[in-house]
Parts: sequence; C-alpha cells; structure tokens
Amino acid sequence: MPRKGELSKTARASLANREEVNHLTSRICAKCGEPIMLKELQPVKVIGKGMVYYHKSHYSIQQ
Repeated sequence: MPRKGELSKTARASLANREEVNHLTSRICAKCGEPIMLKELQPVKVIGKGMVYYHKSHYSIQQ
C-alpha cells in the first residue's frame, strides 16, 4: 500500500507508459480548409449550423 501522498506502483507504471496521441483527423478547418491534427482540433458548436472545426490557432471569438 502506498504511503500518503504517493502513487501506487500500478499508477506510476501507467503514467510512465503514456504515449502522445496525435494523428491526422478527418476534420477540415473552416478557416483555412486543411485537415486538422488531433492536438490542434478546436470544435465549436454553432447554433443552427451544428459543429464547426478549427485549428486552435485559427479560432477566435468574434464579437
């Protein structure tokens, strides 16, 4: 049993084996028209239109 404030052996092993997941998605950026990598995906729900997808760097709230 781990001491207070420490992770268990299983928890430490799972953190060490974590892979970076980043792949090309089928979503197309609404601003530039290019496919979006998973880490750059910014989904936005638009009323009356549904979901729209952007690169995180291309999305900004327009007021």
